[in-house]
Amino acid sequence: MKITKILFLSAITGLTLAGCGDGFFDVENAGVASKEEIDEIGNSSPDALIKVVEPLMLGLNNYTCQYNTQSSSSTVHNDFGLMSIYHLSDVMNDDLAFDQRGSGWFTYDYQLDYWSAQYVRPFFYWNFFYSIIAKANDIISKISTEVTDEDLKAYRGEALVYRGFAHAYLAQMYQQTYIGNEDAPGVPIVLTPDEAEDAVAGRAPLRQVYAQVEKDFKAGMELLAGWKRPNKTMIDEQVAAGLYSRVCLVTNNWDDAITYARKARAGYSVYTPNELLTDNAFNNIGAKEWMWGADITAETSTKFASFFSFVCSYDAGYGGEAGQYRKIDARLYNSMSASDVRKLLFKHSSTGVDYTKQEAAFPEYTNLKFKKVANWEADYVYMRVSEMILNEAEALAHKGDLTGAATVLKELMEQRDPSWKLLQVDVDGVYQQRRLELWGEGFSLFDHLRLKKGIDRNYEGTNHLAGSCYTIDAGSWYFLYQLPLRELDNSDAIGPDDQNPAPTESKFK
Repeated sequence: MKITKILFLSAITGLTLAGCGDGFFDVENAGVASKEEIDEIGNSSPDALIKVVEPLMLGLNNYTCQYNTQSSSSTVHNDFGLMSIYHLSDVMNDDLAFDQRGSGWFTYDYQLDYWSAQYVRPFFYWNFFYSIIAKANDIISKISTEVTDEDLKAYRGEALVYRGFAHAYLAQMYQQTYIGNEDAPGVPIVLTPDEAEDAVAGRAPLRQVYAQVEKDFKAGMELLAGWKRPNKTMIDEQVAAGLYSRVCLVTNNWDDAITYARKARAGYSVYTPNELLTDNAFNNIGAKEWMWGADITAETSTKFASFFSFVCSYDAGYGGEAGQYRKIDARLYNSMSASDVRKLLFKHSSTGVDYTKQEAAFPEYTNLKFKKVANWEADYVYMRVSEMILNEAEALAHKGDLTGAATVLKELMEQRDPSWKLLQVDVDGVYQQRRLELWGEGFSLFDHLRLKKGIDRNYEGTNHLAGSCYTIDAGSWYFLYQLPLRELDNSDAIGPDDQNPAPTESKFK
């Protein structure tokens, strides 16, 4: 069955309510409640509806760090939820270098060989985000637009934000970037049955996809306004604003990018140099810069099949004792000034650091950023305040306010590099700091796509894996996916003529 059909069905069958007592939710008398009955329950007995919706909201949050989201019958150590998406973003570019080819997990991403319709990766990405949309629609369907309970309003708002977030990430990987391609075919828009007139089973134009994304974000933020989330695993109004600022950078909506990035970071502060270098700066959701993330516990840890298995150089994982170290691109590392504290997040003989025996054995440029936590319980960072500063500064630079961009960027740079004294900064200047600050956190590919940049791994002194020293121009279809073969085989709305082209050019120039 076509996945979009499955998702619409999920939104309908999700109205089956059982196991919560209180009238319609009595276990013995459980059945399918009508929308009118659900709306009545939401207003007359919100606690009863919360008992239904809260587990669904928790399940949606937990899905972001779930192992094997594609329900494969095979081992899939490169499928651990949202951080899989973020990690493949980094390995598909030139800021992260492999030390060895390794086991094959993420290797084909690094080689930019995973784009074709019949491969696992296009389906994994498609399935992950449309599953988020299905789960979000299930929640949205259960909560009336007229509900007054603050928690129920927040859950509906959070689900709307998730839905907008998912459609936006889908649009970025199955079509060229928005600007200049506004009317190009994007992805299906999957909504609830009540919103059927706005849904599109085929490839909706990017303009329409992003219009729905904006609608969902703004409606979601309105519902989240003033709500105090119980923990950082949930999306509140500020996180929603931060996610929307990412979208605005893609659509070149600079004013909103500034407004929402500024709103997102209100009350947060960046790490000091000492805080940046602490053992828990990038593995603990309680750290002060973190705005949104996954709290990995003994119950939620996916151990060897996890983000830290690939990025932590200290543990027993693929990127550690297995020897498949994740390194910073040599040219990017060497672009940092000697006084930039971020140089210490990577192993290099020039730093003068007295490395431990284990660190001394790491190859040059190996990342030290993501530290080990016992029992594979390192948390996942999805958003932190430094990104919001960079978003705001970049949007100001795009608008031509180079002085304003420098002023905003200074908030970050005075904690990173005391030699940085610029009074003006352009877009490339901000982008350079994005590459350094957010290294390994999942932004590289998406930044390349929206800024229309290519990659260059083939330069004198490169530390990229032999055979993968590519030079690929911006706009290449190597950076994007074809629609999954399963979708084409089973869809009534998408056929072979709707498929993305295959890249034909050489990766070597």
